[in-house]
Amino acid sequence: MSRYYNIQVFSRDKFICAPHKWVMNTTDPARFFIVYPMDLEDLGLRELEEKFKLHNPQTPLIIIAVICGGIEIECPLYMGLNLNRILRTPTRILLRLAEFKCRDAPKLYQKMSKFNWAPWLLGQIPEVTSAAKNSRLFDSRKIDKAIQDGVAQYYRHKPVKKRYLDHLEVAKAQALPKIYFRTEDDSCTLSIDTTGERMHLRGEKILTGLAPIRENLAALLLIELRSHVKSTDITLIDPMSGSGTFLIEAKNSNKVTENRDFSFLHMPLAIDSLAFFNNSIEETKITFFQAFVGFDINAEVVAQSKINAPEIDFSCVDLFSKSPHTYKNPVVIMNPPYGIRVGENINLEYFYKIIESVKNKFNPEILGIIIPDDYKMKTNSDFKILKARPFKNGGIEVTFYVLGFK
Repeated sequence: MSRYYNIQVFSRDKFICAPHKWVMNTTDPARFFIVYPMDLEDLGLRELEEKFKLHNPQTPLIIIAVICGGIEIECPLYMGLNLNRILRTPTRILLRLAEFKCRDAPKLYQKMSKFNWAPWLLGQIPEVTSAAKNSRLFDSRKIDKAIQDGVAQYYRHKPVKKRYLDHLEVAKAQALPKIYFRTEDDSCTLSIDTTGERMHLRGEKILTGLAPIRENLAALLLIELRSHVKSTDITLIDPMSGSGTFLIEAKNSNKVTENRDFSFLHMPLAIDSLAFFNNSIEETKITFFQAFVGFDINAEVVAQSKINAPEIDFSCVDLFSKSPHTYKNPVVIMNPPYGIRVGENINLEYFYKIIESVKNKFNPEILGIIIPDDYKMKTNSDFKILKARPFKNGGIEVTFYVLGFK
């Protein structure tokens, strides 16, 4: 790209470019923090490394840190922004803008009023999300006000160009970039959200069933499931498929997300380089699973699933019926009803009954099943627990068990 901006973006404890220059383009390195559901970051890392290599084989991905709740990376700016379209497992992606020491709100205001907001904001006063730990700057209301007042002061000295103000008038408020600010021990990190609405909202599903699993959680658990599968040419089955989330995520595992808005598309830098961003991704249709089959006992839910994904085979079938179904190299994944979520009277024996029915009906190589932590699974004569991965689903503590049948 030949378009340059006066941008302050840091890597580690310094700016990418010399302070007297502050010049950067969309191909220069930038630092991102990718937010993931807690306890599943390692699965997100697998997708990140796999997808980055697939789409950017000539460019190194620098992993700075993997911590509870996210992964910090460094890569070219446009690639980091486009990860919103490529990845299916994160919650959101933050672009790091600056890091500095600050102990009080007046000093923070001064820093924000002098910071170069031109590449990132269209003229709006941004929404701010702040957090503080062991810092003298601790009042979130004062932090948010100092940042917003600083941005307003910046605009007074450097008015926004008309084409960006025109864009601002038609942009949806929920899509505009938000500022994330964190201070710990008086060390401050300033970031901007590049995602907007959470990434699990793909813009693909039309209808949802009762107590569905979020799409990014489904994508993460599918990565775990894949690591235990030895067969090839696999049929993925969800016998309690609901609105089809697991199957849709498996089929679209390498699909580029194009049917929704992202915050980075409402940054001046991206607006001026939109054609570049749109042409920098090549979609691949490679999938790990070869066939997708979903069942549900509720005919209305099955009809909804067929609307969501007409290319997937959905049928109205009772898992507990005795008639077997034969498929090539079957692997099963499921999120059965929890008594907590749908008001049913459920106990541990209910889940053992589900597992027994799955084995008898499909004879799969592997079963992946989500079970609330109120019910602890143990290996028995019918199956072996290959992996037990705890996480939270809708605020409920659950475990994703990967079972191998004996």
